Amino acid sequence: MRDSSTLRVNETFFSVQGEGTLTGAATFFIRLDGCPLRCAWCDTPYALDGTAGAVTDVETLAAQAHGIPRVVITGGEPLAQDIRPLVAALDSGTHVTVETSGTIFADIPRVALFSVSPKVGSSGYKPKPVVLKKFCAAAKGRLQLKFVIGDARDLEETLACLLELDSELPHDTPIVLQPESGSAGTGAAYHEALRKLAESVLADSRWRRFDVRVLPQLHYLMWGGAAGR
Repeated sequence: MRDSSTLRVNETFFSVQGEGTLTGAATFFIRLDGCPLRCAWCDTPYALDGTAGAVTDVETLAAQAHGIPRVVITGGEPLAQDIRPLVAALDSGTHVTVETSGTIFADIPRVALFSVSPKVGSSGYKPKPVVLKKFCAAAKGRLQLKFVIGDARDLEETLACLLELDSELPHDTPIVLQPESGSAGTGAAYHEALRKLAESVLADSRWRRFDVRVLPQLHYLMWGGAAGR
C-alpha cells in the first residue's frame, strides 16, 4: 500500500523543460511551495512563503503525472519537504528530476537526475560545499550543476566553487551556465547576454577541465517566465 502523506504544492503543469541538459523535453512539473532562501533575482517569488499552495496527497499528484515519461519536482525548495513518498508513488520507469538549490541534501536513489543550482554572488548567497560534496558522492551519473550568471563576479565565484569541488566532482558531471534572466533582459539583449557568457567561458582555459554547457532558459525565451510555463 502506497504512502498517503501530503505535500504543500504551489502548482502543477505540463510544459517543456526550460533549463539544463534536458531542455526541450516534454515534462510534468510539480512545484512545491516554500523555500528557506530569498535569492535577489528569484524567478518564482510566488512559491517562497509556503502559504500560497494547497496541501495535496501524493496519490493525487501521482495520478496527475500518470503516463508522462518525465516528471520534475521543483520549488521553491522541494527538499524542504519530504518528497520520498511522492517519488515512490510515481509510475515505475518515470524519469524524475529534482531541482534543488544545493542547500539541503537528500539521498533518493530513484531520482534519475538531481539538478543542483548552487547560489553565487548576485543571488545574495554562497554555495555550500559540504552539501554539494554529498551530492557528488551519492548521485554520480545522476547529477548536473546549474549556475545562474548575472555578472562577471558570478562567473568567478562559480569557477571557484567548481575548483573547490574538483577532487570529488565526477568528471562527467554537466556544468550548466545560464544568464540571469532579469539582468539579461529580453529579445536582442538576452541574446547578447548569452553570447557574452559563452565567449567569456570559451576565452578562459580554466573552464576546459569541466563539462560546461552555456544554455538559455528556453521557457523564458518562449513565455517570458510566466507561471505555469
